[in-house]
Order: sequence, then C-alpha cells, then structure tokens
Amino acid sequence: MSKELLSKNQTARKLTRSEKQRITIANLALIPSVIKNYIDTLVKVYRPTFTYKLKVEFFYYIIATIIRRQNTYENKALENIPVALNAKILKRIKSDYNEYIDWLIEQEIIFKAENYNPGKSSNKYCFANFILPSLKEDSGSEIVEMEALKSNTIIVARSIEESEVYEDNKHLLKWFNDGLEIDFERAVTYIKDLSYYEGEIFDLMHKKVHWDHQILALHHKAFYATRNEESDFRLHTALTNLKKIFKPFITYEGQELIGYDLKNSQPFFLIFLIDSIINNSDRISNILSRTYIQKDYISFMLQNLRKHLSTEGFLKEYDVFKTWVLNGEIYENMESIIKPKKRLGCYFANIYNPRKKITEIKKVNNIRALMKGVIFTLFFSGIKTRNSNYKTFKKAFPNLVEAIELFKEKDNADFSKLLQNIESDCIIDFVSKKIAKEYSKMPLFSIHDSLSTTENYAPILEGLMPKYIYEYTGLTPKIEEEKWKKYDYQVDYKKKVELHPEWY
Repeated sequence: MSKELLSKNQTARKLTRSEKQRITIANLALIPSVIKNYIDTLVKVYRPTFTYKLKVEFFYYIIATIIRRQNTYENKALENIPVALNAKILKRIKSDYNEYIDWLIEQEIIFKAENYNPGKSSNKYCFANFILPSLKEDSGSEIVEMEALKSNTIIVARSIEESEVYEDNKHLLKWFNDGLEIDFERAVTYIKDLSYYEGEIFDLMHKKVHWDHQILALHHKAFYATRNEESDFRLHTALTNLKKIFKPFITYEGQELIGYDLKNSQPFFLIFLIDSIINNSDRISNILSRTYIQKDYISFMLQNLRKHLSTEGFLKEYDVFKTWVLNGEIYENMESIIKPKKRLGCYFANIYNPRKKITEIKKVNNIRALMKGVIFTLFFSGIKTRNSNYKTFKKAFPNLVEAIELFKEKDNADFSKLLQNIESDCIIDFVSKKIAKEYSKMPLFSIHDSLSTTENYAPILEGLMPKYIYEYTGLTPKIEEEKWKKYDYQVDYKKKVELHPEWY
C-alpha cells in the first residue's frame, strides 16, 4: 500500500495482514553441521558488511531452502541438483538478499548453475565443489531457529498450525503433532548400514544429506506444509518427500501406518479429464482456469479439443485406452505395442527428464517399470520429442496422442501441472475432506495420490477412498494397499538395490 501524506490531526490506519503482504516461514530449519559451523566461523572472523544489519539466520534459511527443494519427488536420485529460489520471498525477508547469496557463492558454499536463462528461468543454485567433500565426511545436521527473521512483513510460524495453508488443509495437517513419530535411533543405524556399502554400489554422499534431513525433520517435529496454487497445487509435507526406506520407522501414537494408493493415477485422471471436457463439467473448467492463466487461450484450446474429441477416430481409440486404464491392464497392453527387447539381460528405456528437459537412457529391470517410463514420456515430454517409444505409441494411437499434445501446445509442462491439479483437487479437497468429516477421529495423512491412516482405521479408509474417488470422477478406481512396515529392511543391501532401485 502506497504511503499517504497525513495531516498532524490524522492517525495512520493500521495495515491489515493482506495489505502488508506478509509471508510465513517455518521457525525451525535443518542445516548440515559442517556448513553451519563454516558460516559461523567466517562470520565471526571476517564479518561481512552488508547494506543492512547482518542476520546470520538468513544464511541458514537459504541453505535449508536449497536442501528442501533438492529433497523432492522430482529429484528421486537425491542428487546435488540446481534448484530455483523464489526471489520474491527472499526479497520480502531481506531486501538485500542478493548480498547474502553472493557471499555464500564467494565462500564457495553454493554455486550458481550455468543453465540460468535470463527472462525465461530463475537463477538456480546447488552446493559448490569446495563444500561437498566436507558433507561427505560429516552428513550430520543441526536444527536452528528462524525467530530473528521475524519482522513487520515476516511471520515466523512456531508450529504447523501457524503455516499459511493450515486452515484450508486442517483435516490433514492437524495430525502432524507429537503422536507422529520416527524411530530415530533405528533410522540412524540404518543409514550407517547403508553407508557401509558406499563405493561398492554407488556414492551415497549427497543422499546421506537428504536422508539425514528427512529423519531429523520428523524427529524434531520440524513440520512444514506448503501448497502453491500457481504450480502443482499438491500438499507438500515432511511425509510427501520421505523415501520408502524410512516408512517402517514411522508410527502414529504407537500404531503402524497403512496407505492406499490410486493405481495408474496419471492415466486415470487423464480419463477423467477427457470425460469432463466431453460432458462440459464445471469442476474441470475451474481447474483449467487455475492451470492456464490466459482465459482466451483456454477457450481456444477447449474449442479445438471438443472438435477433436468428437471425431470417430478419437472415440474409437479412446474407448480401447479407457478400458485398459480402468481394468488396470494398461502396462500389459502397452507392452504388446512397444514390444521392448532385452539387451544384456536388461531393458533400457529412453525416459524424459522434465527437470533437465532431455531424454535419458536408463536401465530398467522389469516390463512394468519400462511401460511406466513410456507413459511418463507420453504425458510429459515435448510434442517434438524424438523418443522412439513415443513415436511407436503415437502410430498406434494417433488421435489420442494428438489430444494430449493439444494440452501441451503452448508449454509441455502445462499438462503435468493440469493432471497434478486434478489429483490434488480430488484427493486433498474432496476425498480426504469427505472422509475426515465422516470420521473426525481417524488420523489421515496424504502423499499425493495416496492416503494413509493407522492400522485400526485402515479397513474404513480402504472402503471409503474408492467410494469418494468414484463420487468425484464417476470412474471406478483400482486401489492398492501399502503397509508401511511390510518391507524387511534387514536383508542384504545389495539385494534391496536390485529389487527396488527406485527407493534409493
């Protein structure tokens, strides 16, 4: 709000929260001990001179944000990947934020990635080569408080109840309390057991930083929640990015957790999307408006889509594909089209990497995983991809692929964003809210397309989840049970990597 000149007799009206455009940050943050000690020493010996008063906590905030953004579902390998920092948020916290970033770069703690594209992408940062060996020697982390960053424009949330998204998602976030626990000692021992094989299987250096971050966040109750309407609209918490290897150590009030996943969720929501457009659903219109900002483009896209979806060629292909998806046979049927061949006893897939925006060749151990990769490429690669499996599938289903390409015509990332928004609207805003209203005492945790609860409530969740997904979509879903403690993690590590490489 612009300042106004006031007469001596006037009193300035107190600004409302929205007028101040205040933002909320979590009070507790995790930072690798070696980095914190290094920063503290440098600040003490060579205190930097900035435009405004130095707040060392802002260094911690930047480091913790980089780690948290590296520790995401998209970064399955948990590598030291470059990640973007939200300049608007940084500027709200410290107007001289660039001086802090530049100092961290000068001290060779972080590194600005070379793939920065002015006007088209944000600056991206990762840890510098200088600091990485230190992380390898000691992957321990410390929890630090951000209270010093509190100001007229910054709210420091002391608990998850004070987060910006708590009220709208209270039915899920209220269970992030003292009842949610991790067997920290066993989890730490397990990481040490994994580290024993370091170098024999692959380098676990940066993975250990992320693993440490995940279990410490739960151990210290450093709960957080974010949900961005301008991106995937998914609810991100300390559980959504937790690797499967740590699930057996999680309990709620001493009880094991059991989850129910929506099988083939992306193809399932594609079917719902197409049916909704054909039937002129208001629900999908609202989600399209949230995904595609330009209203005139939505109108143009829908006009082309409705014309295409009404053709005989599309309807014939769609009927086949829809049957595959709803019968849970999509991957088996796709195998007959792709006809993959083994090389040296394994399958190799050209899988699109949306983060790098390139297609990578990856070793795949089974047909199902290979076909998942084909679907991933089909849905999320650019329309000009040269991927051979994409071309093979397009040859078999030209009208279906053309419909998918219409969603990606302006930007191929729009389609993945759209499907994730549909998933979130269905699971978070409809299904879980219905269940929570009916069973208010049922602990309920969401991990994107799945919901979990304690073992005593599991039979109820198993029955209600497909019921309300059907109520939302009009489609009968396939639900798969996942017992968080079902895995035997004491078997040989090599065998675990061979059986489930995706966990690591």
